[in-house]
Amino acid sequence: MAADYINETNFIVRKSGKEANRYYVDYLGYYKVVDISKLVHLEVSFIKEKYAKYGAEYFKELDVYYFTDLDKAKAAIDEIVRNIKSEKKGRVILLTEAEIEYIRQALINEGVNNLRVNSKVKDNIFKKLNL
Repeated sequence: MAADYINETNFIVRKSGKEANRYYVDYLGYYKVVDISKLVHLEVSFIKEKYAKYGAEYFKELDVYYFTDLDKAKAAIDEIVRNIKSEKKGRVILLTEAEIEYIRQALINEGVNNLRVNSKVKDNIFKKLNL
């Protein structure tokens, strides 16, 4: 079940449809701490600790942790993401076909140093990677 790379944007704070003024954390469609733990490679106890730190309450009948404040749920996510190992973090970068071709050629010709390409393509790649 574990994801190869953890992307911060896959964490979403959702408003409960069952409990008024309550929010829960969703990661790739999962909201149970046990499931999120497996996906992000962190201990269940660590995630529970962060939820508790930001005031989440456990609703046993629904097996979900609810936050009463949207910002506290986001703060819990931020702290969880900060503790994910960097080699497990990933991000989505959109590249044009020209940028993909440039990277492909660079990998094929690694060490040869004879890439001929518009410097604007190269500059755009660096801008996207440095965001």
